[in-house]
Amino acid sequence: MRLKTLLASTAMAATLAFGPLASPAALAQDQIDGSALAAEEGKIDAFITAALAVNDVRQAYIERLEAVTDESDQVELLQEADAAMLQTVEDAPGISLDEYIAIADAAAADPDLAARIDERFVEAHGQD
Repeated sequence: MRLKTLLASTAMAATLAFGPLASPAALAQDQIDGSALAAEEGKIDAFITAALAVNDVRQAYIERLEAVTDESDQVELLQEADAAMLQTVEDAPGISLDEYIAIADAAAADPDLAARIDERFVEAHGQD
């Protein structure tokens, strides 16, 4: 799996799962520069580790969602998935939830950062 695919799904998952947690006023005051953060030692590796874990959780819930036909059960399962992804990031070593979201957003907006993360992913995991 290429990290670009992982980044896209992770950024979307972060926006869907974690976006409602922050009010617009709080976001305006507490913006973290994801690009600068990604330059810190070990943050890209911590982000990749967390993103892979979030992707695993996401995939598990997608499989479960495909088996559910009742709309209210689907909504409940989506809420459970959001909570599970949130907990996954909170449990990830070396990165906070705010840092994770900032890096995902920065990578989605900055092709150079996305390429740096992708390159590091390939180096660390040997996948193309």
